[in-house]
Amino acid sequence: MLRRLLLIVSTVLFSSNVAVAAGLSPSSDDTFERQQDLTLPIQTLEGSCPTQVRFWRESGYFEPGEQLGIMLDVSSIGQGTTEFIDSQDDSVTFRTPLKPEFYSCIGTLAHSEERQRRPLNLVFSQGHVYFHFDITPLKPVREDTYFVTITRQEIVGQYPYVRWAVGD
Repeated sequence: MLRRLLLIVSTVLFSSNVAVAAGLSPSSDDTFERQQDLTLPIQTLEGSCPTQVRFWRESGYFEPGEQLGIMLDVSSIGQGTTEFIDSQDDSVTFRTPLKPEFYSCIGTLAHSEERQRRPLNLVFSQGHVYFHFDITPLKPVREDTYFVTITRQEIVGQYPYVRWAVGD
């Protein structure tokens, strides 16, 4: 009986992470395509930090543009409950407690070409990882050129998720 219960619990836990990673979007009616994972290096300033983090990505098209989604894979670096820290029209910040082996970490995403093209940042501090997503640098100079807007921000399980749209 105990073996059966453990098997059921482990199956549910395993499949929930796979389902989140496979689909990203919490909505079952979305027609988004899963994109290649984005793995970025961490720059350690002090303490014991992870060497890299992974983001799951997705995209979908609409007339006249594209929607993109990104979710931080906190399963290897964090534990506990992810929470919203701040939410504005053009940015959102989430906070997730770090695993004990990373409590002492003070760091950020390392500079890389991949990171420069993304509206995201991570800061490791005070036993947490802060995921800050900001579309301000993507905004056009002229308002009539095209638009960029955050269309969804939520926490799916323990995973922070942001979706944004870019169009004409």
